[in-house]
Amino acid sequence: MTLVMNEFSYSELFTAAGLFRLDATFLRRLSAQDGGLATRLGAYRDGRQPLSGQAQSEFLLRLAPHLERFIARLFCLEPEVAALQARTRSHDVVMDFKKHFVLRRARRYRGEF
Repeated sequence: MTLVMNEFSYSELFTAAGLFRLDATFLRRLSAQDGGLATRLGAYRDGRQPLSGQAQSEFLLRLAPHLERFIARLFCLEPEVAALQARTRSHDVVMDFKKHFVLRRARRYRGEF
């Protein structure tokens, strides 16, 4: 099996210099796509903006799509990732129904807690 990568060699991923370059490339792309999020990531990494609980979860959820696109592009996996995303989204109707059903049931029991 041959590993196909954009802009990096496989052996670079095993060196500190290669990982620093990979990180710098990710940060540049993130800055171009969402400068505010890149700034927040820098502050989070430096410890200037400690996050905990829900704030940390929300931050990671905002960052995740950018990282997913970066990794998919790095390893030339965009078509496979797109196919998996489409398959996952095909279940949105079921998940919406479940959410609606659970919320409706929860309203009945709200007063009993």
